[in-house]
Amino acid sequence: MYLLAGDIGGTNTRLVCAESTGSRQAILSEAEYFSADYSSFDHVLEKFLVDTGINEAIGSACFAIAGPVISGVVSVTNLPWVISESDLKNKFSIQNIKLINDFVAIAYGIPKLEDKDFIILQQGSKEGMAAIKNNAVIIGAGTGLGACQLVEQQGSYIAYPGEAGHVSFSPQNRQQSDILNWLWQTQGFVSLESLLSGRGISTIYHYLKTVGKMQEKKTIREQLSVHDPAKVITDNAINNNCQLCKKTVDIFINIYGSAAGNILLHYYPVSHLYIAGGIANKIKSIMRNGKFIDAFNNKGLMQKNMQDITVKLVCQEKIGLYGALSQC
Repeated sequence: MYLLAGDIGGTNTRLVCAESTGSRQAILSEAEYFSADYSSFDHVLEKFLVDTGINEAIGSACFAIAGPVISGVVSVTNLPWVISESDLKNKFSIQNIKLINDFVAIAYGIPKLEDKDFIILQQGSKEGMAAIKNNAVIIGAGTGLGACQLVEQQGSYIAYPGEAGHVSFSPQNRQQSDILNWLWQTQGFVSLESLLSGRGISTIYHYLKTVGKMQEKKTIREQLSVHDPAKVITDNAINNNCQLCKKTVDIFINIYGSAAGNILLHYYPVSHLYIAGGIANKIKSIMRNGKFIDAFNNKGLMQKNMQDITVKLVCQEKIGLYGALSQC
């Protein structure tokens, strides 16, 4: 039986076709598309089927989508797309189609990864978590911010989605409060995602340049005019080429660590936190410097509890795609 799976994000759409034989799945074809180039997901899927020359009937499909799935329909959070299970069934003659949240797919992909697919940012206490099952929280910043809970039940896992990226941003120090007050001058609601995302990196950079009066290098300004701002800023921070970029990423990581701790506490007790999403893996060298973990653990009376949590950075970029495939 042929299976079709996809990971549909605000920036990229990844698709894969596999053949299922018993308990084994053999990948036949895989492709990635820039989401903004297409007016609908239907057009991306049509292009994939043509590009790969798939003529066999698809027995089952699962698509992971960045947005809340309600009654088989989802409006993609950072795209003007509305995707419906029933519409896809009718148009592509696929009887079994499932739409799931993108972080649900990531959660289902976690148990299938190997040790080499992770970087340990904090090794938790096995004694402190001895009575806790392998329950986990997954968080990830990319085009937006996603989160999910993974619960172990009788040897299998159930993933519960959430929309934590759209809660109010909560500053943790005076500088973050100043950023929040600055944003309030132009917008009535400041979500966590507005700072903890690719565009959030650009926002922090702009604040430091305009309000903080930090000097912007001419070479950086030229790069920002032609390339993705978040990538320009993070690349130059990693290479230590720009103090403004480095300070931007430092603030971003502090917000990231604190927010990860806040979200995890909503589901506590759990044993693991997994950091997924497109940004963390790209800045893993900075994520490992201890500042993320310091902010994560800084929870007052719960600090020792936070130190018992094992925190892992997910390095496998296709985890959402393969997590979706596992749900076909």
